[in-house]
Amino acid sequence: MPDQSTIFIFSSITGITQSLREADSTLPLQEIKDDALFGYGGTVEFDPTKLEKDALIQLKQAVILISEPFAVAKLLEYDKDALSSLSWCFSTYAGVDPIFKATKVSFPLHFKLTRFAGCFGSPIAEWCIAHIIGHERGFAASAKDQLQKNWAGSKDDILHYRYLSSLTLSILGCGDIGCCVAKAAKAFGMRTIGFGKTDRDYQIDGIDEYTTNLKYALQSADYIVSVLPSTPETRGLLNDKTLQQASISNGGKCPAFLNVGRGDVISEVNIIDALENEYISAAILDVFEVEPLPVDSPLWSRSDVIISPHVSGLTQSSDVPKMFLENYARYKDGRDLKYVVDWNKGY
Repeated sequence: MPDQSTIFIFSSITGITQSLREADSTLPLQEIKDDALFGYGGTVEFDPTKLEKDALIQLKQAVILISEPFAVAKLLEYDKDALSSLSWCFSTYAGVDPIFKATKVSFPLHFKLTRFAGCFGSPIAEWCIAHIIGHERGFAASAKDQLQKNWAGSKDDILHYRYLSSLTLSILGCGDIGCCVAKAAKAFGMRTIGFGKTDRDYQIDGIDEYTTNLKYALQSADYIVSVLPSTPETRGLLNDKTLQQASISNGGKCPAFLNVGRGDVISEVNIIDALENEYISAAILDVFEVEPLPVDSPLWSRSDVIISPHVSGLTQSSDVPKMFLENYARYKDGRDLKYVVDWNKGY
């Protein structure tokens, strides 16, 4: 029987155990390996009915657990006592919405859950700026020309671009990730507008202008990027005809929409409606309502949609020690943990 300081690792992310051992060889680690849990990109698949008996026994013994929110949600749905000993769960992801979407789960839960925060801003900012540049410069059209051996065949797409310094980026969500996206955009001279739900009386790093007026943020943008988490307030925020407000022309183009937050901020139906009605000029999507994106989704075949398999910001095993060890020290000392999820608020 492991003692209460044992750190159980049940994750689809390879290398976490090794990274923690390299950071601190004295850590009492116990890895739970089971083929029922696997992942690729930011998408995790887990069938608890296929868990080996020994793995389930270990999970029931765990007081400290490192795992993905999706795995935790499925475990709780499968067996309400699967995590009966748990005191603290260290999430390997920033988003914890799968737990709140789980059926047969009553809140508040008996353990503390901490988010994986502070590591995703830079890689997600890189993804956003890369796609903005690629869309503006027509990189996809150039790639098609190369396959067809057609020199500058896509003239309209590759010759008529705008300088980023002439464009405005509206960022929906002004947390750590949103600020990193804003600072990256500012490095290219873009004007940045940040949207949030609450008033702020202080300057936000990287944001030229902050607003609680969603209509204003949408109408002012050449590019819109959503980094919003999945919460009761954000789910479906852009549904219905909300993006119609973004259709005011900017330099002859409607804004392009990027989503790196959570897929449930807007439904697939409403994305297609916004494209069909030219409320937006393109949808550049890393997250979706349903993941993996079903093969029969009409998004796959649209030339005005770019699909990325939830990889804009991935947890790398080498990032885990810094985040985990600080909270582990706090846990052992009985101090407050950082990035604790509020069971009542849903984030």
